[in-house]
Amino acid sequence: MTPTTSNWVLHPRHSAAKAAELAAALGAPLPIGHVLVNRGIDTADQAQQFLSPELDSLHNPGEMLGIERAAERILAAIERGERISIEGDYDVDGITSTFLLHSALLELGADVVFHIPHRIDEGYGLKDIGVRRANVLGCKLLVTVDCGVTAVPEIALANSLGIDTVVTDHHEPPARLPDAHAIVNPLQPGCPYPFKHLAGVGVAFKLVERLFQGRGGLDHAASYLDVVALGTIADVVPLVGENRVLARLGLERMNRLLRPGLRALAFRAGLLDTHGGLKPITSTRVAFNLAPRLNAAGRMGDASDGVALLQATDTAGAEAIAGRLEKRNKERRERSEEAQDLARQLYERESELGHCESSIVLWHKDWHPGVVGIVATRFAEKEHKPTLLLTINGPTARGSGRSVPGVDLTKLLDECDDLLRGHGGHAFAAGLEVEIGRLEEFRTRFDALVGRDAASRGGPSLPVDAEVTPGECTLELVEWIERLAPFGLGNDEPVFQWLGAEVHRVGTVGKAAEHLRLELGEREPRLQAIGFNMGHRIRSGESSRLADLAFTPTRNEWKEETRVQLKLREIKLT
Repeated sequence: MTPTTSNWVLHPRHSAAKAAELAAALGAPLPIGHVLVNRGIDTADQAQQFLSPELDSLHNPGEMLGIERAAERILAAIERGERISIEGDYDVDGITSTFLLHSALLELGADVVFHIPHRIDEGYGLKDIGVRRANVLGCKLLVTVDCGVTAVPEIALANSLGIDTVVTDHHEPPARLPDAHAIVNPLQPGCPYPFKHLAGVGVAFKLVERLFQGRGGLDHAASYLDVVALGTIADVVPLVGENRVLARLGLERMNRLLRPGLRALAFRAGLLDTHGGLKPITSTRVAFNLAPRLNAAGRMGDASDGVALLQATDTAGAEAIAGRLEKRNKERRERSEEAQDLARQLYERESELGHCESSIVLWHKDWHPGVVGIVATRFAEKEHKPTLLLTINGPTARGSGRSVPGVDLTKLLDECDDLLRGHGGHAFAAGLEVEIGRLEEFRTRFDALVGRDAASRGGPSLPVDAEVTPGECTLELVEWIERLAPFGLGNDEPVFQWLGAEVHRVGTVGKAAEHLRLELGEREPRLQAIGFNMGHRIRSGESSRLADLAFTPTRNEWKEETRVQLKLREIKLT
């Protein structure tokens, strides 16, 4: 086996005394006490709120700056019969935001249309073409979802055409805000809203909640929580605070009553159990099975199919749309593999030339714009470097970036603003456009900025919640871990360590022997462990039979039998 390169460290909040006290108060296994304390939860009351989130814990939408003015303008448009255009985005967050607001406004009796820009032909965000389209359609109000906070010239154009604008967004606002009728964004200066990490669909949900006041309010808006969870999980925002409530309750709704479109998508994704029914929809299955297929609509062309899938009310229509999305997803996978292979070659060549020391910035004319973000994510995870991949199109290169812990992409791109045609996004994910003649200068400056702070970050590390014994890895522990879901950014799956584990049997599974399988422990029945994509760690003639393991205990159901299976994060020989 080949050793890991990560440094395993106990979580900085680790406290054995607090963990024992909290576990006892909850009647939970000790490892759960460690996990909760490590996530900043110190009391039984806090733990109960975390384990059993409720709608009542959501903040009042009226606390969000601009939401009252936005709601008043939208309701006035409905009352006067003015046509409203919703301008969205082509990713899952934008698709779900568009569906949510469009559906809610239809419920309220609005004359409403929507437009999602074509990724290749139009690019991200509100564009002149969207404004002019709304004008041709006779719209008097334009509402953005998951975009718009940087659209200064576009909203100026709307104003000149007599179109009012309401911006709902969650991206970092620029120094100069657009002259919109109202801006709803918890990150804008002066906004007192206590939770700042909502996805675009979360911001749209707060507006919908406000619009439904007097018509059931939050309880009425809650009928859309499944879609809110889908967009929130897909956008990789921190699954803490309100996002955890929205995602958890939305997943519960999804598992009670799955929309026809999502059911058709789940079947296409292979989410069937041994009896032909659907497997439970978890945050992991949303992120890796449902979201990529919905995202394929916008990545490979027109995202309107994604909205149509969510709107579908009959099985036949839903299955037809899901089939088209599956075809696009297959194309997306193929193009991703092609782009990844070429990016690997470019990276190796540039590294030999002394480039890409602290970061990875690459560009090529043959990359499909819809897959560069996926490939950038893979490179950032594997190389532990912030990665920007751009597609050359005419005089400019446009692309996506993904970051690593400790590196805020938006702040670094702000420091390169004079070299960019435009940029925007989050700390971990951003989009940008650069003139071809400035690519080399941009790469040099960006790499220097990343390198400036590299020493303080240190090498890659894996936070560990606690050390556990084999006897603590029980189904009861797994059941408690499942109550901590949904997992994602800010609420990672618990990771425990077992030092000096005795390895009795080593093998591989999978079509290409890509997964590692171990049998562990001194007593029967021995614990089983699975290391996904770790099959390459086996060497012929391996003699060591002791290992340190970093893992998450999970549930493994096979032939009517349920057992604990350790999902390996990393492995070290001793």
